[in-house]
Amino acid sequence: MGINGNPPQMVMKKNMTQSDRNEGLNRFMIPNGDRIIETWVNDSEKEIVVGGADGLEVTVLDRLGRKYQMMFKKWKSGAVVFNGAAWKEFVRNNKWTVGIPIELLVFRYCAERHLGFVLLDV
Repeated sequence: MGINGNPPQMVMKKNMTQSDRNEGLNRFMIPNGDRIIETWVNDSEKEIVVGGADGLEVTVLDRLGRKYQMMFKKWKSGAVVFNGAAWKEFVRNNKWTVGIPIELLVFRYCAERHLGFVLLDV
C-alpha cells in the first residue's frame, strides 16, 4: 500500500465529528497533529506545513486505494488539518458519517521524497 515505499504506520485514531463532515468547513481536524509533524515531516516540508499560506500538498488514500490530493497544514490557531476540495469528495465517496471510528496512517513513497497518508474507517 505504500506506493513503492515504506508500509503505512498508524499515527492517530478518532471518531468522525460533525465539523469534519461539514462541507462548508471542508477540512479534517487531526488531533495531536504536532506529533505527526515532528516525527514524519522533514525540515523543508515543515516550512510549508507550518509557515506556508496553503500548506503542503499530500496524497491521501482511502480503503480502496483511491488517491486524493489534499493540503496538510498547521493553522495559526495550532490546529493541524487536511483541507481542500478533495476532502469533500473523499467523504462523499466513502460515505462517512458522524461518529464512525477513523484511523490515520502515514507513509513515505518514491524514494522517501513524498509524504502520504491513508484514512480508514474501522
